[in-house]
Amino acid sequence: MNMPVPPLGIDSRDPQQCMALVAALPLTRPARVQESLTTLLQGLAVAPPPAASYLQILEMTRPAMAFVQESLAARYAGRPLVPGSGEDDSLDRVVRLWNLMANAYAQVASLGGESAEIQSRLALICQRCVHYAGKRIVEYYSARREVPKGHWSDLFGYYASAEEWGIAEQPVAEPLNEFSHSQSCAQALAAVLLTELGNPYSRSPRELGWLVAWSQRFSLFAELLSADSQTDPRAYAVDLAADCGPRPLQFLTAGPGLRHLATARLTAEMHRVAAQLKAKSAPAELGLGETAFEPYAGRLLVSLFRPWCVASNPRRFQRHAVAAGATAEVCHGFEAIHYFVSGAEFVQPAHVRIYSRKEFETIATFRHQVDPGRPLHVQEAQVEYATEKWEVADESISGFRLHRSGPGEGIQHGQLLGIQAPGCERFLLCVVSWLMYEASGGLRAGVRVLPGVPEAVSVRRLGPAVSHSEPYVRAFRLPEMPALKEPACLVLPKGWFEPERVLDLYIERTLEARLENALDQGFDFERVSYALAHPAQACEPARAESGR
Repeated sequence: MNMPVPPLGIDSRDPQQCMALVAALPLTRPARVQESLTTLLQGLAVAPPPAASYLQILEMTRPAMAFVQESLAARYAGRPLVPGSGEDDSLDRVVRLWNLMANAYAQVASLGGESAEIQSRLALICQRCVHYAGKRIVEYYSARREVPKGHWSDLFGYYASAEEWGIAEQPVAEPLNEFSHSQSCAQALAAVLLTELGNPYSRSPRELGWLVAWSQRFSLFAELLSADSQTDPRAYAVDLAADCGPRPLQFLTAGPGLRHLATARLTAEMHRVAAQLKAKSAPAELGLGETAFEPYAGRLLVSLFRPWCVASNPRRFQRHAVAAGATAEVCHGFEAIHYFVSGAEFVQPAHVRIYSRKEFETIATFRHQVDPGRPLHVQEAQVEYATEKWEVADESISGFRLHRSGPGEGIQHGQLLGIQAPGCERFLLCVVSWLMYEASGGLRAGVRVLPGVPEAVSVRRLGPAVSHSEPYVRAFRLPEMPALKEPACLVLPKGWFEPERVLDLYIERTLEARLENALDQGFDFERVSYALAHPAQACEPARAESGR
């Protein structure tokens, strides 16, 4: 990330020139402001003004920096950013500026070692260092990228200094914290830890935004305490001498740098907020932000309770190792998945097909080759669909953990995939639960399996405004699974579900299916329960429920 920057154009040792530059920043041009701030901080690092003035300049830059960084991060925020892609440079520039800011505050502390004014503001300086070092880490969550080596070490190093100076718990003014406008160094670190424990790589873009904001809000109720032999070994903790995020204490080596997250007050606060949401209080009134709304805010809050407030527990479905070198075949997109599930290319039934003059001429010319006893289908243009080989890291009843070491097609959180697991003949429908790109370009992902063996079907809308020749689109049917309390359902392209909507479901004959409830919604699909519109249609062939 050694990007060239233009000359500063001012004397960085002159506080008045620096502050004039900041005051004149054109916020309507975020990229230019980001470049100017990067140049300014680099100049300050080489030729700094007096420590007190240096601190004043940094504080003055904070609102503008927060605004432009958020604007520019929106280019990649919430979607997987493939290493080496066009927006990779945007991530590098955002992270670089956060790093320069953390280093600048640290430099102020170093330069002001003999200054009484700076010594009196060390709590603020340390909080700022932890804040900006944490911003670097959170930025990688937003881009669904692996946190690079050294980032956790830098964060813990700043916090350890605050502990050493006895100021880690001292709150300071924090105008950028919309929830309390104050924050201690320990709370700034706790906010990053809560974000990590909230499973950021498994969150939708909307959920991730709420998670980051709520981590700031609820960090006020979390505490970082030294771990000892009396601490619950399942409690989440960090080692200030290590370079990794929180882990269950039982998996960390004993030492003086262990700090565990104490959440008694946090638990009480989350119970209070959950109760208020249940009583129909508005999320914004409870400090959850203006963008939060029900029922999604309540669902996210419930999902955060266990990782934040309950000691680590075994997984509901235990993972199992697979044979070394085991691979799965993976396909993307409705068209390819439909092809591999059905084993044949998709065709439109004859009763909706409008033939061109050329097609009629072809049929007339070769009519002796047409079997009159079979319905006429016209096949779509032949397309070759490909699969990718992914390594299977482990598996459980509910899904797989996969790894792709080389380049491949991009995938999204919540996307529908077709997966043929090792030793299986059939493709299953799976959903991307979490994903993270490695710095090397490899991709790790967790997928959950939709219950049941899928059957490739086709559907089309019904209604007075719909033409009789309306074409069918690809869809899937999953059988009822009584043991899992799963009803028979359809997997449709996103946007097709409306309660009580009636669809023409084609499985070698037409059936009318009335949609009931949305069971699952992802990046490109909706899984919905349904019932046949006419009781007489209930007598379906047995093969329709078991798949082809």
